[in-house]
Amino acid sequence: MKGGRFVNVFPVLKFFYSLTWRYRKSYFLLMAGNMALRGFSPFINIVMPKFIIDELLGPKRPGVVVGLVAALIGANFLLSLLNNLRDYLTSRARIFFEFKFDELLGRKAMAMDFEYTENPAVLAQIEKAKTGMSWYSGGIAGLSENLTSIIAGLFTLSGTLYLIGRFSPWLIAVMLGTMAVNMLIMVEYQKMNVQFTKKLVEINRRFGYYFGLLKDFKYGKDIRLYDAVGLLTERAGQYIDETFNKAVGKLIATGTRFHTFMAFFSALQQAMLYGYLGLRVLTRAISIGDFQMLVSAVGSFTGSLSGILNQVIELGKNADFMKEYKIFMEYPPVKVSEREKPARKPEHILQLRGVSFKYPGSEIFVLKNVSLTIPAGQKLAVVGPNGAGKTTLVKLLTRLYDPTEGEILLDGKDIRQYDLEEYQKLFAVVSQDYKLFAFEIAENVTAGAPYDEDAVKEALNKVGLGERIESLPKGPATPLYRIFDREGIELSGGEGQRLAIARAIYKDSPIVILDEPTAALDPLAEYEVYQSFDRLIGGKTAIYISHRLASCRFCDKIAVFDGGRIVEYGDHGELCARGGLYAEMWKTQAEWYISPPQDGRFLKAV
Repeated sequence: MKGGRFVNVFPVLKFFYSLTWRYRKSYFLLMAGNMALRGFSPFINIVMPKFIIDELLGPKRPGVVVGLVAALIGANFLLSLLNNLRDYLTSRARIFFEFKFDELLGRKAMAMDFEYTENPAVLAQIEKAKTGMSWYSGGIAGLSENLTSIIAGLFTLSGTLYLIGRFSPWLIAVMLGTMAVNMLIMVEYQKMNVQFTKKLVEINRRFGYYFGLLKDFKYGKDIRLYDAVGLLTERAGQYIDETFNKAVGKLIATGTRFHTFMAFFSALQQAMLYGYLGLRVLTRAISIGDFQMLVSAVGSFTGSLSGILNQVIELGKNADFMKEYKIFMEYPPVKVSEREKPARKPEHILQLRGVSFKYPGSEIFVLKNVSLTIPAGQKLAVVGPNGAGKTTLVKLLTRLYDPTEGEILLDGKDIRQYDLEEYQKLFAVVSQDYKLFAFEIAENVTAGAPYDEDAVKEALNKVGLGERIESLPKGPATPLYRIFDREGIELSGGEGQRLAIARAIYKDSPIVILDEPTAALDPLAEYEVYQSFDRLIGGKTAIYISHRLASCRFCDKIAVFDGGRIVEYGDHGELCARGGLYAEMWKTQAEWYISPPQDGRFLKAV
């Protein structure tokens, strides 16, 4: 084993068993009992048969023989019961910790700074963390199996050494010598096995991706319409033939050579053992009962030593995989926040002062020296070509990211002075890539907030979904989608977008951000949303991002972004009269609805 892999063992043990102690202290009692049971149980069948054989060949007392046989049977029956109880308790513990560590992983993923979620290295790390806790390591159950086997093996090893040493001390030296050769061979084989398992992680990830596409309903339409099944299965088959089969074939060939040699070496070892002990019996140095006990003891000694070595190697391998989980869980927070809470009031003023921003790992500024004041209650439209920085502005305002340069103020204070969670409660956001859950419709509206039936119905009515939802047998309690319930409802794209807007209304935050909120609506539905815009938002501050400039007529001010800068600012009439970028975009979109655009000018408006 490489020394570097062993370096991971102790930090990994400390990390996982600290969590184990926090969530189920009784697990350590179970481990201790398991170690004692597995460590000392072999001696029942090593020692007791010796006394039975000696009695049968010696005094031949029927009562003693019956008592010894009964004791042996009873002890093995009791061991069987204890083993069954052990297996039951460890299975329950394994299931508990599988769910618990999955839960902790999910909580970390949801709680970590948002910028991590768009970092490819972090996305790769969470996949490594999932893999590291799967069958590659067995999770905490696999780690505990390694430790339990090692310590139990040491118990058995100590006992068998004592028994062998009493009757033939030099036999220990012979056994240790043969086992040293065994160990060297096994270490080399396990090294290769570990390397193959690591390579298998990447193989299985790709294999899982290819066949995951075939099973994922999200891709079902495109796969069928473009007849892509052949492409995917061919790609998976090609990868299996070129990579998986080649790696497996090499492992099987090496494994066959290893097992053949080990079988020969084991047979040689057994011949030496039986020959030596047989001579000892013939010279009456030991009894036949002693012969049986020593043969069993040497077998247990050999098995324990091999088992310990194998489990030490497995421990290093498992710790190497589980280290990936530890790395992910220990990602430090990026944002620095104070504990001050924003004032509880319906009106807030937002200001950007010289804000510039570039994404982590990039040298390109997405926003450059942006200064903007958003008074309380203002309806602000943010427009501009693709890549102008509009959605990035939303991420900065909601503090999913912090500015690279400059500052954002809320009521005159840098937003980094506020508690992050409390600050983000001020915003209700409908993003263009909104997500709905396979929960009840009402739960999608409340999104974890306290449930208020009247407020849920009011929010649904405001977005025009009230009658549609109330017509369902279960009303707002109807499950969304049919993933788990046949009575679930499948919403159209426009209805889903309305439901996302209803969720923002229900949150009742003083600042509302709508990022392309009507992109999936038909023109009539979009017109209804615009007409009811003031009723939906009320007197709250609203930031409205859209490519459809018709929405700008409902806003107090318009900020036009291009190349990461604000190039124009004013209301609809002012910007149209100015004849700049906004006027050109407005004219281009208007012409598109009136007559087909010439020379592809509509491309400038999207």
